[in-house]
Amino acid sequence: MYDKFGFGRQEDGSYEFRLFVPDNAIDPTQYVRGGPCRIVEVRVVGDFQDQVEKGRRNWNYNDGLVLSERDHANGRLFACALPHDFPPGLYEYKYVVRFQNGTVRWIGDPCTKYGGGRQNNSAFIFGGPPLPKVTPLAKRLSWQDLVIYELMIDDFTREYRGGLTPIDAVVEKLDYLVSLGVNAIGFMPWIAWPDEGPEEPFSWGYNPAYFFSVESRYVHLPGEPLHKLIRLRRLIDECHRRGIHVLMDIVLQHAYAYSGSTEGGFPYHWLWQQTEDSPFIGKFTDHNVFGQPLDYHNFCTQQFAQDVCTYWMDQFGIDGFRFDEVSDFYRKDMPTRGLPRLLADLNDHLAADGQRNFSLILEDRWDFSSINDTNAVNATNCWFDMLRARAFDYLRPGGRVDTRFLRVLNSAKDFAPGKGPVMYLENHDHSTITWVAGGRDRWYRVQPYLIALFTCPGAVMLHNGQEFGQSEEMVEDDSHEPPSRRRVQPRSLRWDQSEDAIGQLLRDKYALLARIRREHPGLRSSHFYPDAYDERWTHFSPDGYGLDVDKQVVIYHRWGTADDGELERFIIVLNFSEHDQYTDVPFSTNGVWQDLVNGTHVDVGSYRLVNYRVPSNWGCLFWQKG
Repeated sequence: MYDKFGFGRQEDGSYEFRLFVPDNAIDPTQYVRGGPCRIVEVRVVGDFQDQVEKGRRNWNYNDGLVLSERDHANGRLFACALPHDFPPGLYEYKYVVRFQNGTVRWIGDPCTKYGGGRQNNSAFIFGGPPLPKVTPLAKRLSWQDLVIYELMIDDFTREYRGGLTPIDAVVEKLDYLVSLGVNAIGFMPWIAWPDEGPEEPFSWGYNPAYFFSVESRYVHLPGEPLHKLIRLRRLIDECHRRGIHVLMDIVLQHAYAYSGSTEGGFPYHWLWQQTEDSPFIGKFTDHNVFGQPLDYHNFCTQQFAQDVCTYWMDQFGIDGFRFDEVSDFYRKDMPTRGLPRLLADLNDHLAADGQRNFSLILEDRWDFSSINDTNAVNATNCWFDMLRARAFDYLRPGGRVDTRFLRVLNSAKDFAPGKGPVMYLENHDHSTITWVAGGRDRWYRVQPYLIALFTCPGAVMLHNGQEFGQSEEMVEDDSHEPPSRRRVQPRSLRWDQSEDAIGQLLRDKYALLARIRREHPGLRSSHFYPDAYDERWTHFSPDGYGLDVDKQVVIYHRWGTADDGELERFIIVLNFSEHDQYTDVPFSTNGVWQDLVNGTHVDVGSYRLVNYRVPSNWGCLFWQKG
């Protein structure tokens, strides 16, 4: 429903501004907490007024177009049309809303499809080239097959984009990502945020305001004002042409509004005379939420979130969502509101559309409880932060791998069938793993964790720049830090490092491991041994698997079905120490096994290799089929 509001072409061919405000006096199901908006009049003003009628002044309240109120089953609908002979172009606008107590606010359009260039203006395009339809992937892969690249559009392109828009510049690097073995991009939020205010001039995108609009700075190019959404669709098309899945990071637990030179940010905060009466804004959980929390007690909020999701799904052909911080809109005692209802509605929408392998990924609590939540709300995946957290603990000065690591490596454990983790060693919220390891000069310490990442159950995720060892410190709690130490700030990718000696070595290792995973489906299964490791065993289990804490060597077994239907087996041996280690390696069968990461073969007898050398800060990946 909400995707039909804003400015757009109507069924009768007219072009209208349409502003909708839910009202529980008209439809009691709309909200249980909130009050009437108390709007008396709505006008639309902008840089288009002189085109409506000669003598009208742009951005002038008195010359603004008055929206008439129309009947709507769910609330109050204000609308007005533009003349049919209106000249083509990109125009900016705002609603000027007058309330019963005389208050007047200049507010953006909550359902705009375009952002303006300044002061939180909304925008519309009249005429111009038609929006191309996005070509879907030839074959959308299951989540187990994905190697995801988490990409921050601004940071990723800042160093090389020149005169290109950030969205266009991403296209320039897609072949590079394919060469790395990436087949999915997790785009950090592109939904528009306020273009002025305390978060400016830079944002990660987690302060959303205009949920149906792509961030203007990502798509705006002077001289080509009519191509904003064409650019995003072209990027998605180019991804699909290369077999790359497009995963959209979406923020639905809060919106962002502030009072500045105009009432900025999320318009549904400002469209009530008393902003505390807005049914969209209010506490749904007891958590402290950044920005204005969205209140899923109310059906209007639930409907809005669903419409936002289906808009991006249907209009842009994306292949999945990563839902940010779902613990802020998930209450186990309310299965018909918030996250469970949203995912149920989206799964119904996907089923009705015949879509398969659409990823619904949760960022939830950063512990094992996220597994239960994934199962309970019928998501496909959750971010599995324990691999990153344990790796950071072990890589810090004095850190040593301990027996808790076996449960982390057994990452598919307790997930319901068809669901699983997204595994990573880095994401946008923390320092890079290279920094934790001691900097790029100590890149080699990361190697055994890379092998673990690509040989554990679950989808694999890399953070932009991780593949060439970009080293960045990020303060976890920056509340008392100076601006130069704040977490949300530009961290441009240093593309020259991707071509230096360390960068090339690391990229080659990522590409090798991605190729091994792609060529061996058994590594993408959920099978793992030892399945129930006794953490008191500090020197391998009785059958030779697990951890030797003294040698800092881990051994585990994976298996699954190859593309030809035969069984393939893997024995993974990881050496986290600074020295070569000699250890006995158990095998499930005798015969010849190939070491896929070292390019060698071993001939196993008596189900064991005795006193086998495992290189320092590296490992072995033994494979046998049949």
